[in-house]
Amino acid sequence: MNREQEIVARSHAFRDEYRKNTPGWYRGEMHLAFTLLFTGGVIWYCTARISASTWVEWVAVVLPMFLFGNWAEWAGHRWLLHSPKSWIKPAYKRHVATHHQFFSHKTLDYDGQRDWRALLFPPFAPVLFVVAALPAALLLGNLWSANAGYIAMLTMAAYFLLYEGLHTLSHLEHPLLDAMPLVNTVRRMHVLHHNPD
Repeated sequence: MNREQEIVARSHAFRDEYRKNTPGWYRGEMHLAFTLLFTGGVIWYCTARISASTWVEWVAVVLPMFLFGNWAEWAGHRWLLHSPKSWIKPAYKRHVATHHQFFSHKTLDYDGQRDWRALLFPPFAPVLFVVAALPAALLLGNLWSANAGYIAMLTMAAYFLLYEGLHTLSHLEHPLLDAMPLVNTVRRMHVLHHNPD
């Protein structure tokens, strides 16, 4: 058995065990629904409170908050999810010992909603991600305008939704996705990310 076959065999063995141990109460649809309702709810709430905004508020807030979201995603992966010295050991263990065992670069696909337990971030993740924007939103809301604060919060919620969407597309097998700009780049990088070598 060569290295690639060994990786695939190990991934399939892990999947069988993980699926067998998935609690009967787990419903992937509910997991996904929470993520969509929470992030969508934050976006709706904030959008409903923005009044007579200017393009300066949007540009000056969305760009830095988007970059902060991108940094937070990278830093979380780098220092929490992929570091054995992570100060949040359960997050490290779940990500490396579950997500990266379930999905290798040769077994990125999933089979149905019960596999979403290994695919999607846990339900507390979108909450923590959006709450990370709260200090900046409060500061902007008090020092500049309420609009700026709401724009900061909705940007972080939208970023998490974008991340989870692109991540999920990286785990789907469909030739059309490989032809879509941005999506195909994310998918290629994600294959590398899941290569244990």
